[in-house]
Amino acid sequence: MLYIEPNAGVAPVLHLIRQAHHEIDVGVYYLSDRKILSALAAAHDRGVQVQVIVEGKPYGMKLWQVRKEERAIEGTGATLHLAPYRFTSHGDQYAFYHAKYLCNGHECEIGTANLDWSAFHRNREYLYVTNNPQVVRAVHAVFSSDWNNQKAPAYVHQVLVLSPGTSAGQLLQVINQPGPISVESEELGPYQPILDALAAKGKDLRMILPASINSEDQRDVAFLRSHGCQVRLLPVKPVYMHAKMIVGHSLAFVGSENFTQTSLESNREMGLVLDGETLAKLQAQFDQDWNRAG
Repeated sequence: MLYIEPNAGVAPVLHLIRQAHHEIDVGVYYLSDRKILSALAAAHDRGVQVQVIVEGKPYGMKLWQVRKEERAIEGTGATLHLAPYRFTSHGDQYAFYHAKYLCNGHECEIGTANLDWSAFHRNREYLYVTNNPQVVRAVHAVFSSDWNNQKAPAYVHQVLVLSPGTSAGQLLQVINQPGPISVESEELGPYQPILDALAAKGKDLRMILPASINSEDQRDVAFLRSHGCQVRLLPVKPVYMHAKMIVGHSLAFVGSENFTQTSLESNREMGLVLDGETLAKLQAQFDQDWNRAG
C-alpha cells in the first residue's frame, strides 16, 4: 500500500512497529522522530529485538547532533550500528547510508522518507508498505549483510532497486517505458545516463524539483528544457519536495535514490519498481503538485 506524506503522517510507520512480534530492522539515513523512538522503545520493552543502522556522518550535521541522535536511539533499548564505510567503489571516496526502510519480520516499509519530524509534517514523501514475501526476505537479507559488513546476496538486486549495483539500470527501465512519464525529485544530477534518458523523452517528460535546487541542477534543468522537456520548480513551503518518484503508464519507481552518480554508484540506497493500482495514486498526487508548481 502506498502512503503519501505529509498527508498520512507517522501512523504507517508506527503501525509496522506495533505489529512486530519478534524483530524490527531499521536502515535509514537519519532517525529522530519522537513518536517513532517511543514506539521502538515500547517494542523493545515487550521483547522485540530492535536493530538500527543509521548514517554516521549525515551531510551538514555537526558531531554533537549526531551523538544526540545516537543517544536517543540507544535510549530505546535498540542495538545501534553506524553504517559501515564500505559501499563505495571509488577508493577513499566517502559514500552515505542513504536508504530509508523499516521491517518487522513480515512486513516492510520502503520509501523516500527519513524518520524525522520533517518527513511526516512538511515534506512530499512516498512510503510503500508491503507484505510480499520476496520483498520482505530481500530487505532483511540486505539489512543482515550490512549489519555484518558483508556483501548483499545477488538475488536481492532482482527484487529491489538497490545501490550500489543495479539501480541505474532499473531506473532507466522505468524512464524508458513507452509514453509520458512524471518525475518528482529533490535533486537532478549530474548523472549523464539518467539525464540523457530524461532528455530523450522530450515533451513526454514532466518533472518537478524544489525551487531551492543549486546552480548545477539549474544547468541540468536548462538542458532538459532545451530538449522540449517540461520542468517546474515547487516552492519549498508549505510542502518541500524531498520525494524520489517516477510514474508512467505501466511502471513506477519509489525509493531513496536521487539521480546522482554518488547515489546510484556509491551509496546504500533502496527502492522498488511498482505497477498496478499504485500508479494512478502516484499520478494523481503528481498532477496536484504540478498544478501547485505553476
